[in-house]
Amino acid sequence: MAKLCGARLPKQQIDGVDWIALLKGDNTVTPRDKFYYYYRRNSLEAVRQGEWKLVFAHPGRTYEGFLPGQNGKPGPSTETHEFATALYDLRRDPGERYDVREQHPDIVAKLEQIAEEARADLGDDLQKRTGANVREVGRVSQ
Repeated sequence: MAKLCGARLPKQQIDGVDWIALLKGDNTVTPRDKFYYYYRRNSLEAVRQGEWKLVFAHPGRTYEGFLPGQNGKPGPSTETHEFATALYDLRRDPGERYDVREQHPDIVAKLEQIAEEARADLGDDLQKRTGANVREVGRVSQ
C-alpha cells in the first residue's frame, strides 16, 4: 500500500510485499516465494516453497480420531501430540498424509536452507535461537 500511495518506507525493515500487480489484475505473479509457518510465540514449525512443505518436529494438538465440534465450538483434541519431521508434496497430498522425505533429499536440503535463513533472521523457539532482526514489541507511552 505504501508504494501505491507513494509513501516513504520507514528506516526499520517491515514485513510486507508489493501486491500492486495483483491488485491491477495480473494473476500470474506470486508476491511470496517462501512461506514460514511460525506458531505459538515464535516456533518455526514448517517452511514451504511452491508445492513442497517441510514440517519440523514440534509439539501440538491433533483432532484426528475425534468428532468435530458443533455450533462454533471446537471438538476435543489431543493436546500433547508430537509431530515428526516430514516432507509433503502439496500438489498430490494436500492433506499432508504421506511423508516423502526419503524420495526427495534435495528438496529437504533446499527447504532446510530456507528454514535456516528464517531462523537467522527471526529466530526459532524450538531451537532456542534468537534471530538477528528480532525487536522488542513496540510500546506506546501514556
